[in-house]
Amino acid sequence: MTHKAPDSTALAKAPQQLLYLVYGDQDVYRKEAKFSILTALSQLKKGESLCIRIFTDRPEDYAGWPVETLALNEQTLTSWQGENGYHHRRKACAIAAGLKLAEKTLFVDTDTLFLENPTLILKRIQPQQYLMDCFEYDWSYVCKRPDYVKLGTCLQAHGISPNNSFKLYNSGLCGVTDSDTPLLEETINLIDEWTQGSFDIHTIEQIALSFAMRDSPVQEVKKSIYHYFAEKRFFHAMHKHFFALHGEQFSPQLPGLCREVPRSKPFPSALQRLRIKWQLRNKRGSLRKVGRDLLYGSAVPDHPYYAVCRHEWWESASREILRWDESQKRTFLPLGQDHWPKQLPKPTKPGDKQAIIAYLQKRLSETS
Repeated sequence: MTHKAPDSTALAKAPQQLLYLVYGDQDVYRKEAKFSILTALSQLKKGESLCIRIFTDRPEDYAGWPVETLALNEQTLTSWQGENGYHHRRKACAIAAGLKLAEKTLFVDTDTLFLENPTLILKRIQPQQYLMDCFEYDWSYVCKRPDYVKLGTCLQAHGISPNNSFKLYNSGLCGVTDSDTPLLEETINLIDEWTQGSFDIHTIEQIALSFAMRDSPVQEVKKSIYHYFAEKRFFHAMHKHFFALHGEQFSPQLPGLCREVPRSKPFPSALQRLRIKWQLRNKRGSLRKVGRDLLYGSAVPDHPYYAVCRHEWWESASREILRWDESQKRTFLPLGQDHWPKQLPKPTKPGDKQAIIAYLQKRLSETS
């Protein structure tokens, strides 16, 4: 097992820290991290400070930001991925390496927004009392799924069956202390054991961490943060707009400005959702889903940040349409025509009918 940390001798050990892992050259992950950091800073009281550290292969991306970076080279990233090629192993290795840098560590996935002062979350971390994003399910609930069968065989070797299950947590946020090196060592060993040969589950890292924590108290933090892992496209569009308006160079004004960005994806009002449900009451299956997504995108609240991401509802609809056979697609939306699909009610916003048809026609032509 290898998870040697980058040289951190220049960093003093802190009482507590937020810890991020960001690697690769994709803009969206850098913007995710920066926006997450801004939400954390925006929650601090006047005069409060926060130690924020980032393991990254691109430390220059954070020049001028109120963070400390620990440079990762290709050798370390390869080593952290392990011999079985499981890239989420790097996360467990980053947490293990980060334990040496602070008494308390709150590891944060980049797709996380802080809804509460992070110092209050950090206070909840105690030795052998862990914080995790949220409870997802018991092992007994998922163990019969086809893609979990191999892992089930591995767990049997550890005495685990559906009858003596354990809780599985999402590890989008993880709070540990500097005494938890054995916990992370066990987690990494389990990852290596469970990814031998091949693996069907991309969340093995958080299952291994949950298993290692199974005999200790674990608190959920889901009310204090928002982990938007299932809704990334909406937030990526909003982050892109935010940084296009304000730039990525840090300024003391940025944390306050980030409050303008909604902390949820755009939903129509309850009344509008009820109206759309009524309009689609006689539709079934995928046609109902397509109709809902198209009309939801049109009916989102008037807000500058929602305006730049409402097309993501239309994208969800287009992905559903692309699953149809060619006959279904062309019956729904004939090539070269700009008529609204006769099977669906029309959007109420002026101009949206043509905007939606143009969007769908473009997506269908890209795949034809």
